[in-house]
Amino acid sequence: MAFDLAAVASALAAYTGHRGWVTDPRKGYRVPDRVRNDPVLTHRANRLVATWCLLAAGLASAPVIAVVPALMSEFRLDSTTGFLAVAAAYALVVGAIARYPFARIQHL
Repeated sequence: MAFDLAAVASALAAYTGHRGWVTDPRKGYRVPDRVRNDPVLTHRANRLVATWCLLAAGLASAPVIAVVPALMSEFRLDSTTGFLAVAAAYALVVGAIARYPFARIQHL
């Protein structure tokens, strides 16, 4: 369920970047004034968010697509400590990918 939420949140951020709203104060995110005032940096910020958040949404959807059919069938998944550790590490990677464009925008 957490991966579903991450996929939806990342897809929403990607949509915001695709529409060009990243630097819009009402619809977008907090960005430095130099990025908001420069059209080239604004375009780059929108492209960064759209690309990286779409990637994060796809990666967050992968475990859902892989695990849900197994849960719906008679096949039983064991939630061992190793499985949970791998899932947590994967979630950290997806979170880092989703956070990357926003950190990069601060340094544009």
